[in-house]
Amino acid sequence: MSVVAAPLPTTGRLARAHAWAERRPGQAAFRVLFVAFGVYLFTSESVDYRYDDGYYWTLANQYWQSGSFDLYAFDSSLRGYFFPLLLAPLAWLGEACSIPTVTLVRVVGAALAAGFFGVVVPGLWQALQPAGANGAEATPVSWQRRLAFGALGFVFWRGYFNYPLTDFPSLLALAGGLWALLRGRSVGSGLLAGVAVAAAVNFRPVYLAALPLAGLLALWPRPATRRRGPAAEWGRRLAFVGGLALVGGPQLLLNQHHFDAATPLVLTHPPGGRSLYFQQLQMGLCNQKYETSEADDHPAPQMFFADPAGQALWRHSGPETLTTTAEYLALVRASPAVVAGVWGRHLFNALDVQYPTPYVKQVYVPTWSLAWANYTVLGAGLLVLLAGLRRAVAGRRPPVPALLTLAALLLPCAAVLPVLVECRFLLPLHLLLCAALAFGARPLHTWKNASARARVLGLGLYLGLLAGAFTLSAQAQAQLEGGPRAIFEGLKPAPKPW
Repeated sequence: MSVVAAPLPTTGRLARAHAWAERRPGQAAFRVLFVAFGVYLFTSESVDYRYDDGYYWTLANQYWQSGSFDLYAFDSSLRGYFFPLLLAPLAWLGEACSIPTVTLVRVVGAALAAGFFGVVVPGLWQALQPAGANGAEATPVSWQRRLAFGALGFVFWRGYFNYPLTDFPSLLALAGGLWALLRGRSVGSGLLAGVAVAAAVNFRPVYLAALPLAGLLALWPRPATRRRGPAAEWGRRLAFVGGLALVGGPQLLLNQHHFDAATPLVLTHPPGGRSLYFQQLQMGLCNQKYETSEADDHPAPQMFFADPAGQALWRHSGPETLTTTAEYLALVRASPAVVAGVWGRHLFNALDVQYPTPYVKQVYVPTWSLAWANYTVLGAGLLVLLAGLRRAVAGRRPPVPALLTLAALLLPCAAVLPVLVECRFLLPLHLLLCAALAFGARPLHTWKNASARARVLGLGLYLGLLAGAFTLSAQAQAQLEGGPRAIFEGLKPAPKPW
């Protein structure tokens, strides 16, 4: 008589959990990523808010400096009001309940990471895919691929969620606004899209470059349905404009109150002072890249990676101080090849993630493993993205909304190429390539269907990519002011070079 063992209870629970995750991939990914990022953040080493992160927290406390909330207490001309306004309740809660600031920031950071990697970007990716038969929506991104995208975000960007910075909140707002424009049909979705896009612009003014494209996306005609005709569509568009005004209105009032400036945009320069953008243009011409250090093995917080060719052009042809667009265009006309080379090095170095944190804890440590993973992911993601774009454009009707969305994400990246770049400046492009790999790659299928010649060619291209990328990176790292660094150096910190 044979005895059949009963299945373990855990097997049933795992099967039910798997089935639930298949039905609700966004919720499943959010929960897993929230726990994963939360464990990392709360086991990280202590952090101090000293630079932009501390400045944002100071601005958040400005709203309470009179003892009660006062919108007009905010008086910064260099930062938008909205991100500090969102931090203001946390600042009040920390003060009222004696909760450490870092605890509040880490909880919000874990939720931000989980929502970004597990829900919003996968939802936007799904909305960009062509509809199925009879106009059916594309298949949702699976929870496994959402977790893969979250894993890539963790590897390259995990340290950013320890700090109250606008980099991920602004991109989350822009991606969420574009998602609402692509998928939503109601007045509420239009209002949400307007608020989100305006928030992104207020958080980081460079996203102003995406606003016209978001406007075109809102105007792009959607197929009418039995329940929603032209009137509902125009209601959604007007609601989008209303959402923009809802966020931009307070900025306009603050600018008028403090600076006598009638604009809903962040001024980005002190009253009567030099524009921050022209300062960035000047420094961008003379440097390949910028990082911020909290390390004791580097002489200053500022990590400038010099660009000898750009510096030579500035010495020979530049004015004493760059103050106008015409002066910069004169430099471009004087030596277009040199300026193009500067911009090209900016593009590479802003994608060359050497540290997974905005504030470097140790400068002179080997970073080749993260660099290798980065080059591999970006190269593979670019192939997947280009293949998808080729298939889309080859169709009978190119997907104009999808192309507008991609342009809205990438145009701000193009706008920052002339300035002093940091890796976070090309965050949309970097994460777009990561998303393409996580959501669209089919490596086993591609390998099995490739010929022997294609496999050899692919391997050769990959090795060439690594060789070229490491060479370019080594050249930039050798230009670090305060002492050059090598990404392949040994495990022991290098002697202090100053």
